[in-house]
Amino acid sequence: MDKAAVSRALSHGVGLRVKYEFRYPEGPNGEHLPSYMIAVNCDVSPTGDHAAALADLRNFLTPAPVRKIEEWLAELSVIVARRQDDPFADELRVSVYSARLTRFPADVVRSVLIDQTYKFWPTWEELEKRCKALVAPRIQMIAALERGPEPEEPKRREPTADERSRIQDLVNEMFPAVSQEWRDAAVAEALKGECMADEPSKGGEA
Repeated sequence: MDKAAVSRALSHGVGLRVKYEFRYPEGPNGEHLPSYMIAVNCDVSPTGDHAAALADLRNFLTPAPVRKIEEWLAELSVIVARRQDDPFADELRVSVYSARLTRFPADVVRSVLIDQTYKFWPTWEELEKRCKALVAPRIQMIAALERGPEPEEPKRREPTADERSRIQDLVNEMFPAVSQEWRDAAVAEALKGECMADEPSKGGEA
């Protein structure tokens, strides 16, 4: 349900990619409960207007008015099985649920109360768990935008002939007591592959 948030960030030139992990819960008696995915992190592209994207995505956390949440709860109450309580208890339950559900974005609460299905009237623990699962991706997106993009890995390359020669001279100077064969092998191992992160110095062989 967060495609709109990703699209809004893209409108500012910012790419977002949420990372998920599976969870495998167990019941009180050790029985396996249905697995589910939860958002745990988010990658953000280095390009684009991050400040504008962050401001827009924060709007995706806007809660619904209490009156609207009460309407959704009333609709839920007529389509699920529930025990009969006295009017005061019903009114108190709706008031408490409505107040707590203002912690979550409006579209998340509506989806949990209206779009999802229940056989019986849900406990607060059940509603909270469903709301947290749905809002988690955008929480990760906002946190990623607040942190900013990760620094790019430096480009690496193989050492030039001049760099190899200078490092070999340094090793020879530092370890005169060991064999030349050992020193050559140590330099070869240290300079294996693309091990240099900086640009080659002027005059060096590319």
